[in-house]
Amino acid sequence: MKERITLDTNLMELLKNFPQAREILMRYGYRVLIEEDIEDVVADKLTLKGFCRLMDLDDEAQGNLWQEIQDLYRQLEDIT
Repeated sequence: MKERITLDTNLMELLKNFPQAREILMRYGYRVLIEEDIEDVVADKLTLKGFCRLMDLDDEAQGNLWQEIQDLYRQLEDIT
């Protein structure tokens, strides 16, 4: 069983354990971190909650992001 994901999960840890999460994060603004060339600087310090704040996601978008991450977690848990 993989480690549980929470809103306090570090982005680098999330991406290391669930590389498929990058595609989800891209839909919510992660691309900006790459384009601004700050991914390496901030991704190891940001949590999912911090990412939502940084990207200024409204409550609905945060809920959608969280649901997509949880769905991914469940899919991968079912495979293992």
